[in-house]
Amino acid sequence: MRIKELDGLRALAVLAVIGYHTMLWGRYLRFLVAGWLGVDLFFVLSGFLITTILIQMQADKHYFRVFYARRALRILPPNMLFLFIYLGYSLAVGHAGKPEYWTQYIFYYTSLIPQVDRFTAYIGILPSFVIPGLGVMWSLSVEEIYYTIWAPVVRYASKSIFYLTLGLMFILAPIFRWFAPESALHYVEIYTFYCRMDALAYGSLIAIVITERAKNPAAWMISDRMFDIATIIAGFTTVMIWIKLGGWPTSYVVRSWGLSLTDLSFALVVYALVRHSGSLKWYISFFRWKPLRSIGMVSYSLYLCHFPCYRLTQQMVGDWHLSRRWNAFTASSLGLLASFAVAYALWYGMESRILRWKDRKVPSLGHVTKEAV
Repeated sequence: MRIKELDGLRALAVLAVIGYHTMLWGRYLRFLVAGWLGVDLFFVLSGFLITTILIQMQADKHYFRVFYARRALRILPPNMLFLFIYLGYSLAVGHAGKPEYWTQYIFYYTSLIPQVDRFTAYIGILPSFVIPGLGVMWSLSVEEIYYTIWAPVVRYASKSIFYLTLGLMFILAPIFRWFAPESALHYVEIYTFYCRMDALAYGSLIAIVITERAKNPAAWMISDRMFDIATIIAGFTTVMIWIKLGGWPTSYVVRSWGLSLTDLSFALVVYALVRHSGSLKWYISFFRWKPLRSIGMVSYSLYLCHFPCYRLTQQMVGDWHLSRRWNAFTASSLGLLASFAVAYALWYGMESRILRWKDRKVPSLGHVTKEAV
């Protein structure tokens, strides 16, 4: 069963990230300064969907083969295509830099070790539109590392070890963020797996709660009401904190428990949408709105291509000698159009075809949700 509301939630996540990267020039768009949190929403969704699949596949004899094969066929094609384009172009113009600039993205270890700010360190070394294209790929490293370690945990860990692992991720990630030293421009330490693993863990916890609830929904009626209240309280508190402190990760409070509270709020929203899926209430049906779901469908490629598309349109519009405001507006608008064009072209020309082939060649269990295909 596909949970349509989660497609809409995925769309909001990618739109928030796009706004953060491309639309901070407008006075009335300053709220988009918190758009970087869209990545955490992606993490929570991934934790939920992947853990749901792993739990349902737990007894399957081809557990690892099916899971990793399906993950590879979903993640690798668009990612490797963009890497091939970036590397090919960089080599063609003689600005490819060192091999390690590329191997960290090819083998997904970007987020394992805190590094210098790649957005500034690569200036003058790699082509200007390649830098932001590579820059957004740190989150793929976080997710791939989680997939790698989490599948064995779900398969083999005892119940106590399983919950202990989740608990450690909840506790350690904000501690790592609190003690991470500040860097001059970007807070590069929080772009590591260690500092963002709690978002994935919150999503995984929701998957466990949903699984337990499905065994006896009637017994969960009181708990469901408590979760609804908790969602409202946590969401309101999170919004107030971000309004008060601002959206930038400029304080230890924001980077530590402020981000943890945000991830918890996202997890509670996911739980509410799954539980109320199909409801006719406007605040649920909104997430099933077809244009929103369509954006959610192409969100992966849209995430990968939006920043380099924007940088390319910035360069092009810069030659038109417009006023500062019109320059920013035009570059953002054209970048957005180009991003959607590329994302939908990739979806219909490559992604959807690979996914259909994947379902034929590496079928999952019939009862496993296809949300994370």
